[in-house]
Amino acid sequence: MTRVIAVAVMIACIMTSVSCAKKAESSASLFETVCSADEALALSKDSETVVFEGMKCTSGNHVWNDFYQTVSNRKPASVLCAHYYVLDEEHVGKDLYEAEKDQYPKLFYYLLEYDGNLFTVTTRESTKHEPDYQKTFSYLMHYTGKAPAPASFSSYDYYVLVDDNAVTWDDIERGMTGSDLGSVIKYCAVYQNIFD
Repeated sequence: MTRVIAVAVMIACIMTSVSCAKKAESSASLFETVCSADEALALSKDSETVVFEGMKCTSGNHVWNDFYQTVSNRKPASVLCAHYYVLDEEHVGKDLYEAEKDQYPKLFYYLLEYDGNLFTVTTRESTKHEPDYQKTFSYLMHYTGKAPAPASFSSYDYYVLVDDNAVTWDDIERGMTGSDLGSVIKYCAVYQNIFD
């Protein structure tokens, strides 16, 4: 009798783990899945999710292109992006690295939904249950260009949510680095791909 119960428990555990893996196959359920950054990265790469490691798109670029084509035609659509970060000891100070190293790697989901009129982005860290951020924007802008001289990359390809379709990437950068608080532009970069 004990052996039968043990086998039943094992089968139930296997069925639960299989259903969790299947649940994570769809982007909507993956956004709800709470797990470590490394587990979330693996699940994201095995699903229809656009994956960024650092500032490079490493998986799902075709998913992004399909989404962008659909919303360019003003049709409702959604896409899930996963942004994975590690703390690079070579590019941060020793004190900062020591203080922050146990908090990495991190993965943040960006669920981007378009209703045919407005874009809503909801972000959540993979290890947390509750969303970190949710905002609505009017436009999804596409910016490409050459990197500024001191950058460690040669060019960029960004998709950024804004409320003014006349805003350029230079305007956004000036708002980030300038001292004039009036020049700060509300934006959310959902897709950032750099090239060496």
